[in-house]
Order: sequence, then structure tokens, then C-alpha cells
Amino acid sequence: MEDKLERVNKRLKEARDDLDKHLSKAQDEETRLKEKLHDLNERKRQCACTNGNLDVSDDDLIEINAGGKLIVARRGVLCQFKGTNLETLFCGRWEKKLLRDGSGRVFLDVNPKAFRGIVDWLNMMAILSAEEREDREPSVNVEYKYLL
Repeated sequence: MEDKLERVNKRLKEARDDLDKHLSKAQDEETRLKEKLHDLNERKRQCACTNGNLDVSDDDLIEINAGGKLIVARRGVLCQFKGTNLETLFCGRWEKKLLRDGSGRVFLDVNPKAFRGIVDWLNMMAILSAEEREDREPSVNVEYKYLL
């Protein structure tokens, strides 16, 4: 009986040691990933300092010359869907690099009617509840969907 108990204790110790080794590896990986995230956020901040404006607000009004037509939209409306081209353009990180027209407005060489439709849809999404949003798809032609 003592032999069996000793074997079980030995297996438990080996399992505990193995678990400790995996836990240590996981903690090391977590530390590495946190450091990498910190570095990426620092690079993002430096990029924003160099190319953009750190003092931006979702309430900022952005004047856009879309194919010759003036469209004004709140930054928060344009940036509400994270990871989209519009969010990347208007989040403030690239403010100094955006192409401007003679009046200082952001210039986008796009179909103005299609872009107006996208901005109108984004405005609608901004005022809908999360439940109402789920059933709504952009009503723009497939060729303009890449703008979202």
C-alpha cells in the first residue's frame, strides 16, 4: 500500500512540476506580449505625434472635399467602426498626411454621391441601438463597399 501511495505522490509531483513549468512559460510569454503591446502603443503614439494630431475628439467636425462636393461629418461618426479605412484615415493619427484641397479640407478622390451615402449610413448607425444595428447592411454598391 505504501508503494502505491509513493508512486501516486511521485506522479503528482511530476505533474505539479510539469504544470509549474508550463505556467512559467505562459507567464514569460504573457510578459513578452505585454512588452510588445507597450512597444507597439509607444510606436503608435510616436507616429501620431509625427504625422497626426493627438488632441482629437469624436465631436470634431471634419470638412471633406469628396470628389468636388463638400461633406461635413463628426469624427466619431467616421471612426465608429474600428479597423476600417475611414477609421484609419480620420482617427487623427494621420492628420498631417491627409491630402488637402486649396481651402484646407481633406480631399478624397471618390464618387461624391457614393461617399455621401456612406456618411449618411454611418450617421444612421451612430444613432441606432446595438440591436437595431445588427439588421442593417450598407446600402451602397459593391464597388464602393471597400470604403467602409
